[in-house]
Amino acid sequence: MRIENLLRQNAVRRGDRLAVISDERQLTWAELDHESDRLANALAALGYRAQERIALVLANSHPMVTAFYGLWKINLVAVGINPRMTAPEITRILAHSGASAVICDTPAAVEAAAALPGVRAVFTVGLDGHPTLAELIDSGDPAATPETGHGGDLRSLRYTSGTTGAPKGCMATHDQQLAHTANYLAEIDVPRGGPTWLSVPLSLGVGASYVTTTAYLGVPLLLRRRFDPAAFLKDIAEYGVEHAFLVPTMLVDLVRALPDLDLSQAQRLKMIGYGGASVSWSLIKSVAEALDVELYHAFGATEAGGFTALLTPDDHRNFLAAGATALVSVGRPAAYAEVKIFDEQDREVPVRETGEMRIKAASVFSGYWSQPELTRQVLQDGWLRLGDIAWRDERGYIYLADRAQGVIRSGAQNVYAGEVEAVLQACPGVARAAVLGVPDERFGESVKALVQRVPGADLTEEQVLGYCAERLAGYKRPREVEFVADLPVDEGGKIRRAELKESMR
Repeated sequence: MRIENLLRQNAVRRGDRLAVISDERQLTWAELDHESDRLANALAALGYRAQERIALVLANSHPMVTAFYGLWKINLVAVGINPRMTAPEITRILAHSGASAVICDTPAAVEAAAALPGVRAVFTVGLDGHPTLAELIDSGDPAATPETGHGGDLRSLRYTSGTTGAPKGCMATHDQQLAHTANYLAEIDVPRGGPTWLSVPLSLGVGASYVTTTAYLGVPLLLRRRFDPAAFLKDIAEYGVEHAFLVPTMLVDLVRALPDLDLSQAQRLKMIGYGGASVSWSLIKSVAEALDVELYHAFGATEAGGFTALLTPDDHRNFLAAGATALVSVGRPAAYAEVKIFDEQDREVPVRETGEMRIKAASVFSGYWSQPELTRQVLQDGWLRLGDIAWRDERGYIYLADRAQGVIRSGAQNVYAGEVEAVLQACPGVARAAVLGVPDERFGESVKALVQRVPGADLTEEQVLGYCAERLAGYKRPREVEFVADLPVDEGGKIRRAELKESMR
């Protein structure tokens, strides 16, 4: 089974019903099937062959969904890249993935592609001076594409960055994505009577997963580029939205805007899912008191292929009724996932003792693109080992104690300390630098830089922030800089993060 087969089934069963709603256009299942066929045929005519990588640097829109399906129909691999990234960041991913074409709506992506001879073509959306995606689709044969490939073929590379700052492409197959969808829907009864609303970028794994989920359910996917509380409620009323997936920043904005909102517009909304960063109990309580909806929390990782632990609507009802603060838990393992905690001797630890969290599920990724040694480090004996430190209680709820990889969760985005530190280290006047995640009311965490100046350097916070602004996407940039006399390091010269965190308390 492959994901595009879900589209073909929907085109037959409910072809005249809406599949995608975006700012520019609405597409029915039949229209989406037809346009993705034309795109697939056009790319095949240009010589693109099975398992070549095609980069998609697009904001949430119907072209992104059409591109996904068009690539999959001729067994190409989608490399989703956040359109907020800078040209140097995009260049690194294009070079590492070996992408042979780019479909984009940002000048930074065009600039990045121009620097790489391996990129044979660029197709744009809303940019002048280049062949457009619309022209490419129009050039394609309208005939239906034959079924090709199998479920074990790669469908995407999702890029994260390690603690060294080097890009890592997570290889994911069609089978793995469908396994995630089955796992998720076995636990969460997502409403089927109206659209699912999403402004989490489709370039992220959690965003892209809803392309499959909505096709599986046969419901429309309503895409927006940004979250605006008033516009969100208007969409609910106008389109009959029944389910939305938000990140904590959106929940914060929603609660802040409550006094100015017409909550009668939210009557059709039945369920809100959330995840991506830490969430306070008071925030969830405020949402529950304002809106008559079911709530669920989803925890996962790009390497895990999606959600592996969930706090279900029943969990929320029980915790709310008891007045508990247990929502700091990331949830209990999903139906078809194993999550266990081990000590350094590979022994499973007792309840309430911390250890390394390991995950086993059919959705777990195949490894890192062209990085077999890194793959061997995280995939061992059938377990995914990302270094997260956790513990579980008597009822099976999992609690994160630390993200051992130096991951900062800012909104829906992973920010990797090593990547930001590599940029800071290159800044003139910086002798050494470290970054930490610090509590942020809106984003869950934001990035704080601790900088040791080169002796005699007259370096200011504004200079450091300006240097980062030219080289890092906005969500990765430090929000504040503190200059320090020294940084704690171990015998090997590596920063002692635990000691650094303790000193900041």
